[in-house]
Amino acid sequence: MSAAHPPPHASDAHQARRALPEMLQIATAISGALNLPALLRQILSSARDLTLSDAGSIYLVEEEKGERRLWFTAFQNSSLAARGAGIDSGLLDVRFPITPERLVGWAALHGDVLNLPDVYAIPPDRPYHFDAALDRRTGYRAVSMLVVPLRTMAGDVVGVMQLINRKRESASLLTPETAAALVRPYDAGDQQLIEALAALAAVCVERAQALEGQQRQIDSMIAMLAGAIDARSAHTGRHCSRVPELALLLAEAAEATEAGPLAAFRFRGEAERREFRTAAWLHDCGKVVTPEAVVEKATKLDAPTNRIHEIRTRFEVLLRDGRIAMLEGLLAGGDPETLQLDFAQLEQQLQREFACVARCNLGSEGTDPGDLAQLQRLAVRRWWRHFDDRQGLGWEEQARRSGPPVPLPAPETLLSDAPHHRLPRPAADVPESRWGFNLTVPELLYNRGELYNLSVARGTLTPEEIYKIREHMIHTIVMLESMAFPPSMHRVAEIAGAHHETLDGRGYPRGLTAEQLSIPARILAIADIFEALTAADRPYKRGMPLSQSLAILAGLRDRGRIDADLFDLFLRSGVYLTYAKRFLAADQIDPVDLDALLDPEQRVP
Repeated sequence: MSAAHPPPHASDAHQARRALPEMLQIATAISGALNLPALLRQILSSARDLTLSDAGSIYLVEEEKGERRLWFTAFQNSSLAARGAGIDSGLLDVRFPITPERLVGWAALHGDVLNLPDVYAIPPDRPYHFDAALDRRTGYRAVSMLVVPLRTMAGDVVGVMQLINRKRESASLLTPETAAALVRPYDAGDQQLIEALAALAAVCVERAQALEGQQRQIDSMIAMLAGAIDARSAHTGRHCSRVPELALLLAEAAEATEAGPLAAFRFRGEAERREFRTAAWLHDCGKVVTPEAVVEKATKLDAPTNRIHEIRTRFEVLLRDGRIAMLEGLLAGGDPETLQLDFAQLEQQLQREFACVARCNLGSEGTDPGDLAQLQRLAVRRWWRHFDDRQGLGWEEQARRSGPPVPLPAPETLLSDAPHHRLPRPAADVPESRWGFNLTVPELLYNRGELYNLSVARGTLTPEEIYKIREHMIHTIVMLESMAFPPSMHRVAEIAGAHHETLDGRGYPRGLTAEQLSIPARILAIADIFEALTAADRPYKRGMPLSQSLAILAGLRDRGRIDADLFDLFLRSGVYLTYAKRFLAADQIDPVDLDALLDPEQRVP
């Protein structure tokens, strides 16, 4: 149901002449707008200018859980603004159900234009009425009103535009007392112009909402991927979600810097900030292909179960063999005291030797050279196997056991580095040279040799497993560079793929130098290291206290590995403490000597 068109006004011809260039300017302005609130303000302001409207508002249609609502998103009123009255903030940004009793509700439900000469004179038989609550609250007087749905090409109503009080040419500001005299109805020319503008606005609103929805979908997928990486293992904790939090804190501190080397750093708009946030969320996306057994390798013999139990069983076999030899000697009439003493000495020796194996199995900061030498001596000790070791194997493991079977019983070494422990690397697993990666690719995919793994001097990982961990950066870069990011996010792969690079060119996977590393990439590197040091949910280490973590970062700064200015800001701004209070256990937040950390000469090596 639409109100009848008022008759043309004497100024319609003049209005039509100036409307065309204005409409072209409006179309250009609003077609380039990406921010929806700014777009709506532009649309409303243009509509008011074209019709000399004193006031206006825009409502958008929302749908949530099957319920359609109107969202009061924009309001402008020249007379109220001139009086300094404005509008209560409580009336803006509200949502209410779409009902036919309201003027805007009727337009949204039926797609009708309502052109009302006097909203206080609407006939009582109409299904809609004017709600005067806003007039009473603001001391305003609405007279003429034009309510136009924002309808897309498909006919869907995405919003409603409401123009209020079409002023006469000579009118400036309206008061409740002068409104009736200074306001005239909206004529056919006004309505035609606003309907055309509303159609254009609907397309722009639809596009802006589609872009926002697309961005929300991308963000949710990014968060889901980061969450999936963390959820693969309870021991990776919430690394992929905590690093963005810390990185954004440090980036905000850098943006607030007004002097010094970081004074020029600013994100150029929300698009660059979103690009950085996305890179931070996806900085470890390559870990989706990193084997969980490597990520969680808590001891040297984990593959993926701790094979220390298998080796301990061999010691048990040797001990039982010794007991059997003692009992056989007694049955043969040997000296009981000598036989029992020999067995006791064997038992003590085996206990000491297994204790050495057990010590070496732990991923300490450094394995004792004496223990490593003892491993070499143990590796040649033999025990006898009486069962076929080729039964119950999968075809891949069976294929690695080449050659004819050994007759039983067969001698075995106490610690084995057998050919079947060597897993070959597929040719497709070697990255192409065009990527420019500087990581040396080991010959083998894995080496499960027991002596080989136990002889790792520091930590729990073999060279093959260290590469497998670092390889996640190769996968991260390849994955991100293959994704069709919009032009505004073209640096996501560059930022995310550089968080293991160092300023001295010794990082990976490309060995970039300081000149090649952007400020966002440097920020992400510090965030990644600090989160890893303080994380308390890793199987291979405990979460470090603040003082120790910051001392390690200070050492990296002193060696030219991380950005000194950013680390200085990290300390002075208190970002480290803000993050700690949010994510660290209370017993990790210990006293920190900032002066010593900021001045390398005061630090104790």
